Amino acid sequence: MPIQRSVSPSVLKRTLAVAAASFAVASTTGCTSRTQAFEGCSAERLWPAMIATARTPDYSDWKVMDNYVHTDDSTRTIDVFRTLKRTRVQPYSPTREEERSWKFQIELEGSSESPVVRFSARQFAVPDHVWREADRYFAQVRGTLKGPEEPPAAGANAEPAR
Repeated sequence: MPIQRSVSPSVLKRTLAVAAASFAVASTTGCTSRTQAFEGCSAERLWPAMIATARTPDYSDWKVMDNYVHTDDSTRTIDVFRTLKRTRVQPYSPTREEERSWKFQIELEGSSESPVVRFSARQFAVPDHVWREADRYFAQVRGTLKGPEEPPAAGANAEPAR
């Protein structure tokens, strides 16, 4: 004969309360990070590019609604709160309005000769989404460091005189 155990309602309530509290703490304090080395670039040159990129984000598929940026030069830390919106239109599907909010911190670490940038999400998020956002940020920093493409000099493509 199997033994049946009953759980008292107070124990069940306590267990559910602990589980709910644990989930709440985990979802509000989650942190996913990604780092990128910027070899061949000095920290003195990288820091302004990081700030410029945080202040002027470039998205091809989202519209930036809010972009609050706080920089701390003494710790070389940037805190960003950003809200993005877009309208998704796909064939044979209803139009969908999407909104995404980001809270992340960007830190410049390492020595002046081999700086490393750490991008950390300060929220509960899918790691893959955070990594894509970090990669987008790093690519934009590299583009800022590269600078605008210069047009070829006048006559550079001209044929030589014969």
